[in-house]
Amino acid sequence: MVQGKRLTLKELAEQIGVSTATLDRVLNNRGNVKPETYRMVMEKIKELNYMPNKSASFLSRKQQLRFAVVFPEHPDYFWTQIEKGVMTAYEELRDYGLLVRIFKSEKYDLEKQQEKMLEIIRSGEYDAIAVAPSNSQEMEDIIDKGIDAGIAICTFNNDAPLSKRLFYVGCDYRIAGRLAADVLCKFVGGGKRVGLITSDTSSKSSSISFQMQQKITGFREVVAERGDMELIGPLKLSQEDYGNPELFGEFFASVDGVYVASAKLSVVAKYLADQGLAGKLPLVGHDMSEEIYEGLQQGSITATIGQDPQNQGYTTIKTLFTHLAFGEKVARSEMITKLELIVKENAQYYI
Repeated sequence: MVQGKRLTLKELAEQIGVSTATLDRVLNNRGNVKPETYRMVMEKIKELNYMPNKSASFLSRKQQLRFAVVFPEHPDYFWTQIEKGVMTAYEELRDYGLLVRIFKSEKYDLEKQQEKMLEIIRSGEYDAIAVAPSNSQEMEDIIDKGIDAGIAICTFNNDAPLSKRLFYVGCDYRIAGRLAADVLCKFVGGGKRVGLITSDTSSKSSSISFQMQQKITGFREVVAERGDMELIGPLKLSQEDYGNPELFGEFFASVDGVYVASAKLSVVAKYLADQGLAGKLPLVGHDMSEEIYEGLQQGSITATIGQDPQNQGYTTIKTLFTHLAFGEKVARSEMITKLELIVKENAQYYI
């Protein structure tokens, strides 16, 4: 990542082609600058990747912007990557007066996440909140409550599209489901049975999340469009069920390939390996971890779909900051990050 260039005010003004006084007024929001001049200066600053020091911060109305970032603590391998992206953006922007605090809701506990969000909103200490809602529908009212209180709130990784959130950063999960179906059907071959595993509504990470709904929708679409495949399931498992693989052993006997839409790909892969089915039953899922990498190398996992988590965290913070610090309107309500198909041969680049 290119770091901000440290230039004096005079040097920067010379490179942009304005007076030092004009540049000072723009950086510190002092007014008396024509709109076209302001836009030109800001565009040049971005081109030069200029990072002012704390004493030259252009945040005139307050010394700091405070962001709260809220997401589940599990699966740790995924959210660690999100956190890296958040912290990369923070390191670039902290000289502007940005403060970021991360709050991890316990496991998949929706109630704990709701309590934490309300606590953050009521504290009045934060200018913005970025939240990955454990349950889209159940978080909508709380997101709206924060927006109505004057807090800028966005979603990332999992959306709450019916809320008043400013924008969403993350994958198009309907396309993710379609990609999973296309890949699995190709590995299985025509005229076969493909199984779908998801989480049931009793799970803390529930199938009623917007993300899960979209994955299942996309997967079903492709299977139906092909016309020569039979969809088995979905098999809905609670978090506890994954700890008792014998409960889903019968399911594997009825399918020729499996798509795991939940965050339990490595658990399912271990079961296949233990049953001597590694490499014999195509298995497709999401994300990357040490366990998933091993599954790819051993053949118990055929392919996994990366969600570019580090970029999700980075883009979320940068977009929120630009909106609040520069007063720029958010151009898009959805900022879709890339999906990457990972197989044994290229897995080393994602671990």
